[in-house]
Amino acid sequence: MLYFRTQPDAVFIPFVRQALDHELQAVRGLASHNDVEAWLVEYPDVGTLFTPYSALITLEELLVAHEAAMVYRLTDYHWLLVYECLKSYCLWHNDQIYEGSVSFTMLGGYRFGLVDFETMTNRYFWDHDFMELLYADTDEPECCPCGEHTDRSDIELSYGLRPHPEKLKLTQVEEIAWCIPEPEECGQWRLP
Repeated sequence: MLYFRTQPDAVFIPFVRQALDHELQAVRGLASHNDVEAWLVEYPDVGTLFTPYSALITLEELLVAHEAAMVYRLTDYHWLLVYECLKSYCLWHNDQIYEGSVSFTMLGGYRFGLVDFETMTNRYFWDHDFMELLYADTDEPECCPCGEHTDRSDIELSYGLRPHPEKLKLTQVEEIAWCIPEPEECGQWRLP
């Protein structure tokens, strides 16, 4: 299982699985054409940090880790990839609902209507610092939001450098500390 801020529930788990798998199929399609320009157009943020091949490998590893009984900590590179997968899948999913082709979809025995991507990421993501680093002003190092971090992956990420394979290793979490979300109102029509 991936180490999200809040423990994934029975509804979120199949949604993440479907989002990762959906993106994996899309990346496979782009990778088979060997078109670098199409890759960068389709994935402007992810495309500067991952090659289609490294994105495929990383997505496959994320899917395996998501299905595992152990809990794995993600790096900023992983968070960016998971974020983009969920965003892309939510857009596709909600378009299906808005267009009226379907009123809901079934995943893992649950019916999904409209999905609120922002609420989902606010609940399950620790923070969104990985996004800020993509847009850091790299001309002025003192303005870098990563400050005095000893983890050089933050700085590498802000400069748009592709991750070294060591930076894409998932680490097992020994002591899990899930955050407990505040109760929400009943009858919510949009799933987080």
